[in-house]
Amino acid sequence: MTLVSVIVPSIGVTGQVGGKQRTLVTESIRSVLATAQVDVEVIVVAGREMPADVADELRGLGEQVRIVEHQQAFNFSAVVNLGAAHADGEHLLLLNDDTEVISPDWLVRMVDACTDGVGAVGAKLLFEDGTLQHAGHTYRTAAGHVGFGMPGDSAGRNGLLSRRREVAGVTAACMLTPYSVFDAVGGFTTLLPGNYNDVDYCMKLRVAGWSIVYEPAAVLYHYESRSRVAGIRPDEIEIIQGRWLTHLASDPFTPTVV
Repeated sequence: MTLVSVIVPSIGVTGQVGGKQRTLVTESIRSVLATAQVDVEVIVVAGREMPADVADELRGLGEQVRIVEHQQAFNFSAVVNLGAAHADGEHLLLLNDDTEVISPDWLVRMVDACTDGVGAVGAKLLFEDGTLQHAGHTYRTAAGHVGFGMPGDSAGRNGLLSRRREVAGVTAACMLTPYSVFDAVGGFTTLLPGNYNDVDYCMKLRVAGWSIVYEPAAVLYHYESRSRVAGIRPDEIEIIQGRWLTHLASDPFTPTVV
């Protein structure tokens, strides 16, 4: 049976969800373990800020959960690459610590969508209020989320949001990718520590001939930016545009009006 290595970068922060204070990473992993329906190992790449009691709580979730320490300054790409280096799975699932699984067969659906020639599979992500945060990436004018802000149950134009389909890219907040593919393209670039690293990864996949798929039956909440301060550095914009500007301008998969 396929083993999926779930890589969760985290510093163990707490946040208000549903009016209650929660340790986000613990609740996220609990939801994964309760719904996976495939063999998983969970690799928490813990930043140096993680409180000891949170680390102990994670270890208490069971032998499927391992902690790998990352003592350097936060760099999402470096953290993902470190987690991958410790993974034993055929597939890697990159997962933000501020997510929570909604659909019980989400991971089965994502693995099923990862057929030959597919380099990455993304999920439907909802904000806490149930509105849509992500149904694939589109890069025509800027890196954006397809269907952003629409009702979570919207089908979209011609059922665009409700069917499995090829997309320009998907977010690393919840991205399944074969380990062999990740290795072949060199993983995530550490030149993009906070933003656009998933865009760069998806562009590398596409130019190497792999497709990227959105799986609407895999649904999770994404309590975005609760676990770190959002912000885009000017040099990150320069790097992503310098590498991929001509490719980013073209999106043959998503109509202008969703």
